[in-house]
Amino acid sequence: RELGGDRVEVYAATTAQQDPHRVQARPSLIAQLRQADLLACTGADLEAGWLPVLLRQARNPAVQPGRPGHFLAADQVTLLEVPASVDRAEGDVHPQGNPHVQLDPRRIAVIAGALGRRLGEIDLDDAPGYRARTDAFLQRWEAATRQWERQAAPLRGSRYVVHHAEWVYLFDWLGLQTAGALEPKPGLPPAAGH
Repeated sequence: RELGGDRVEVYAATTAQQDPHRVQARPSLIAQLRQADLLACTGADLEAGWLPVLLRQARNPAVQPGRPGHFLAADQVTLLEVPASVDRAEGDVHPQGNPHVQLDPRRIAVIAGALGRRLGEIDLDDAPGYRARTDAFLQRWEAATRQWERQAAPLRGSRYVVHHAEWVYLFDWLGLQTAGALEPKPGLPPAAGH
């Protein structure tokens, strides 16, 4: 909405209360994707359990992989925690790397720039408008990022226990450390003993 203004209609497939690993491929999502000009997802296999079903059922060539209407945020940035080898015995391992890139505002800035350019490629008539809205957003975002960094400065070097291994980007940005995780392995619920 920030980058597209009144040129876009945005439909969010997930909410903040949902686990993005486990979204149901509901008929309403298929209907939305069938009409979409652009699909924007996190990527790095975060949506591997449900996005392929949506893409297959929607049968919309504009949003298929390899097309301009298929945008994966993770493809725009360097991913952390890329495993040397993949063994499902280690839990919910993401072969491409940790997909939770939205927790680092520096990466969000890179992703926003790429998404703004992609919107301009899809809708050539308003490419200058997308560029202007993206530039304005990035200016506000950079100012907010500097403010957040100042506020979080006292936390640098602190150690935290996390529930799921999704905080790596936030910790990388702010200089925080992981002391442990409640999940014994990513995606596996912790037992009471753990």
